[in-house]
Amino acid sequence: MKHRRIFLFRGGFRHAVTLYLVVGVIVLGAAGFALFSYAGRNDATIAASDEQLAVPAPVASPPGSSPAGPLPSASAAPSPSAPPSSAKPSREKSSRPVQSGRCALPAYPTEGCTGVPRGWRPKTTKDGDLTITKRGTVLSDYLVTGTIWVKAADVTIRRTRVYGTVDNFLSDQIYGHLTIEDTEVVNPPGQEFSTNEQYAFGVANYTCRRCKVVNRMEGWRMGASSFSGSGKVTIEDSFAQLAVPPGMCASADPHGDGIQGYGGPAAVIRHNTIDQRGDDCPTAPIFIPDQDNAGGVIEDNLLAGGGYALRLTGGSFSSVTGNKIVSGSAEYGPVEVECSKVGTWKDNAVVTYDWNKGTVLEETKKLNDC
Repeated sequence: MKHRRIFLFRGGFRHAVTLYLVVGVIVLGAAGFALFSYAGRNDATIAASDEQLAVPAPVASPPGSSPAGPLPSASAAPSPSAPPSSAKPSREKSSRPVQSGRCALPAYPTEGCTGVPRGWRPKTTKDGDLTITKRGTVLSDYLVTGTIWVKAADVTIRRTRVYGTVDNFLSDQIYGHLTIEDTEVVNPPGQEFSTNEQYAFGVANYTCRRCKVVNRMEGWRMGASSFSGSGKVTIEDSFAQLAVPPGMCASADPHGDGIQGYGGPAAVIRHNTIDQRGDDCPTAPIFIPDQDNAGGVIEDNLLAGGGYALRLTGGSFSSVTGNKIVSGSAEYGPVEVECSKVGTWKDNAVVTYDWNKGTVLEETKKLNDC
């Protein structure tokens, strides 16, 4: 080592210059390799984005195949809230997205600002079921007369009308994350009511934004949290008008729900209108009972009908705020809530409501139960 140091600092000038040139070449080579690697990563990202724009040809459900099938619907009878426990969920502040448009707060979603836009016409019609099997599929402007089975990850469904169900729970597997926007589950033309007791949208690891349900018995399902692929559910800025065919309550008593949790993952249920006044044998517009549900955030929803309009007795709810219950619409009362499971409870109230304009007329009673 001693002799090498002497060579570097005392040797001939040409030797020193040669050594510095060698070091410079090595440094430039390393920098070039790093730049090439970074460019390669960018190309891969672009390729992945391009793949997500591909829409596969409609594929019907394979003959003889059977999806996981509907989750059981729980219809717990109205019961008094359990005694509160000593520990409450944390009082977390949820981040609320900035809203715009005529259905933004202080207004609430209506038929006119959810589902497919006014004047919409499908670009593609699929008679019967449609099964999506390609990862990253973007499905838009479809009319599907059956059910959309989502059997691939990272699927997006936009501006689509469905007469069956949108379901991502097949063969004991959840396929997510599924994004659904400006999409509706309705009945075919000329059919006012449906005897289909299946949920309209489900089941886990999905976001439903500006979605619409009209004259069906069930709206959204949150479940299957113990199955592979499960994850958080977000339902926001959406509208549901629920109804049961005349006479069906006496014969079948289906106990429909707007949003039901049954073994459900954590959920954000924000700024939705759920009208269950057309159901004579309901459970609730929002029903998250003590049936292995995680709970979540319940904010700024407009609810009408049900045994109780808002039933939260299972899971843990960091925030239950700003929810409005239409006066006189629920059979037993506006809410059934186990307060020990709620962190922040505020600004919930009974109101009178203008259904045509989608606006609250007056708060008639503050709900200070928790």
